[in-house]
Amino acid sequence: MIAFRYPWLLLLLVPGCWFALRASYRWGIPSSRPSGRLARWSAHWLPALVLALLALAAAGPERRVLVKGMAPVVDFVVVLDGSSSMKALDDGHESRWDSARRLILRFIAGRPFDRFALILFSAHPVTLSPLTADHPRLWTILEHLQIDSPDDGTAIGSALMTAVHRLQDSPARSRAILLLTDGAQNRGRVLPMEAAQEARDQGIRVYTVALGNSRESLYPLEGGGFAWLKVDTDPETLKRISQLTGGEAFPADDPAGLARALASISQLETTTLPVDPPTEGQPLARWLLLAAGLLALPLALDLARKRGRRRPAWLAQP
Repeated sequence: MIAFRYPWLLLLLVPGCWFALRASYRWGIPSSRPSGRLARWSAHWLPALVLALLALAAAGPERRVLVKGMAPVVDFVVVLDGSSSMKALDDGHESRWDSARRLILRFIAGRPFDRFALILFSAHPVTLSPLTADHPRLWTILEHLQIDSPDDGTAIGSALMTAVHRLQDSPARSRAILLLTDGAQNRGRVLPMEAAQEARDQGIRVYTVALGNSRESLYPLEGGGFAWLKVDTDPETLKRISQLTGGEAFPADDPAGLARALASISQLETTTLPVDPPTEGQPLARWLLLAAGLLALPLALDLARKRGRRRPAWLAQP
């Protein structure tokens, strides 16, 4: 796959080629108009081709290749609540949604070799990414992710069961689920504890992050403005899920709890597995510059040959 580091520089192609074609280089003997097919083609297209190659080289073309390797891996599924209750601002500044995404980004950044899957849920779970070690791809998904589900609700049990199924075929010795939610189930046919029991039977640990509080919080209204509303939370269920599966539960605003969870996760046994990290770029600009140089060489030699000569009269003719 070919990609560009600075794709906006490709805009130079338009004015560059337009100028080169409008002011064609006069190839051939200065005292007479070029008559040969090669001379006419070169005079019209060669300068434009050289400028096009220089513009492409400036845009930083790269050939993206996948770099396979082996790394000590723990497989995770991150389960993120996308229900409307996540819009609540518990501290008046940062919503539960933004707090959850910030914690996930920090968690993934702290585990560079592990593989992650990403599941978003409201009334129904949706897999946004299967297990992957391509962390920049996960960051991009999280940064652009918005709460816009038309079917609102919080189906924790269904989301957890989907995460368990995602990890069933994982060859890793240690598999874990990181669940971030405000914790009050009101949709779905699967109960949270049923999914937790299935996770325990599969040897999967569940770490839960309880977002929000039981007090009134600022909640954005659809027509604009805010209102003080009490959003239901259920941190006790999250604690029971974690205890049943051997994980740990902590609130999102507890840095010490997050540190404890990360330390606990770091003790999990890793498995050396082939991983596909982000693709590696192989620069192609040098080859474009080499081609431009080779094409520009005869132009330079011709200009050197013509140096000091008078401008022929035929150049002024239409």
